[in-house]
Amino acid sequence: MNETRISRDKIVSDLIWLAVLVLGTLIGLALLIRLCGQDPREALGALWSGAFGSRTALAATSTRAAILALYALGVAISFRAGTLNIGAEGQSRIGAAMAAALGTGAAGTLLGSGSYLGIAVVLFGAALAGAFWSLIAGILRAWRGVPDVISTLMLNFIALELVRYFLSTKTLLQGQGSEQKSDFLAEPLRLHNWETSFHPVLLGALLAAGAAHVFLFHTPAGFALRAVGLNPVAALTSGMRIQRLQLASFAVSGALAGFAGALGVLGLWHLSSTPTYPDYGFMAIAVALVANLQPLRVLPAAVLFAGLEVGAKSMQGSAGVSYWVVHLIEGLIILAILMRGVQVFQKRNDVVTVTESAA
Repeated sequence: MNETRISRDKIVSDLIWLAVLVLGTLIGLALLIRLCGQDPREALGALWSGAFGSRTALAATSTRAAILALYALGVAISFRAGTLNIGAEGQSRIGAAMAAALGTGAAGTLLGSGSYLGIAVVLFGAALAGAFWSLIAGILRAWRGVPDVISTLMLNFIALELVRYFLSTKTLLQGQGSEQKSDFLAEPLRLHNWETSFHPVLLGALLAAGAAHVFLFHTPAGFALRAVGLNPVAALTSGMRIQRLQLASFAVSGALAGFAGALGVLGLWHLSSTPTYPDYGFMAIAVALVANLQPLRVLPAAVLFAGLEVGAKSMQGSAGVSYWVVHLIEGLIILAILMRGVQVFQKRNDVVTVTESAA
């Protein structure tokens, strides 16, 4: 009975916090827009219209939200396991490079004959590549005790430059007409009207969120992974294989990032020296924190951030409000989340901790 009451109070608290967060975001945006000398109603109307006001706007928002959600799910799983994998940006680039390698040349011709099966193979290969790149950091942590924050961050830069090298080498991924762009993917492997129409492949983000929730909260392996993140000493004493579980979290988070990176290549039809969605790997950390590392909450949080990103362009073009205003608001949201996290950590007792870990 006591645990039920605590759980109910926590749900109410989360709903209140979500309402305050949304209201605070709108008020903060309105104040900043007014300080810029613009009409807040006109600017916010343009932001809403640009993000959700038409089928094209909804398609662009849903596409970016799906990409963000895939990144953020990997971050959530990693953080739940007690590993700070912030390398989604680099892992997605390695996945994107693998997608280009499989989708062009002789491999592209072969996989293109399979159409949807070929797309599935490209996405699976990209996921494996992302998992491999992520496991480098995991192995360094397990083998030499290298801090995962440092290794994953440094691997981001290595991946970005490595892909640029691939695109500048004719024997690798350099296209026929450019030094910084690959050839176009085989026609059957392309996702047409990317960001202007909804593609069924984007349902993968919804399925991934559901699968992550079931895994984390309804399987023995998920319980063990969360136990490792909450108290590695207790987990080790209970006989759990900490290193194996944490390596698995690296692999899964890297696979999700690689999958998302491949989607960008399939939608753009080629690999470019600039990521299709630059800095989304870092933005996903904010999405995961806003979602409180809960997979089912990742999707609405991703829609919020994606809507702000897409709507900001419309707001700048229609109302003359600079794009940086949205980035400032995103930063304030992250600070608010971190401040709330510190307060909750200071106040919660052992009963609440046990209840939350079983939520």
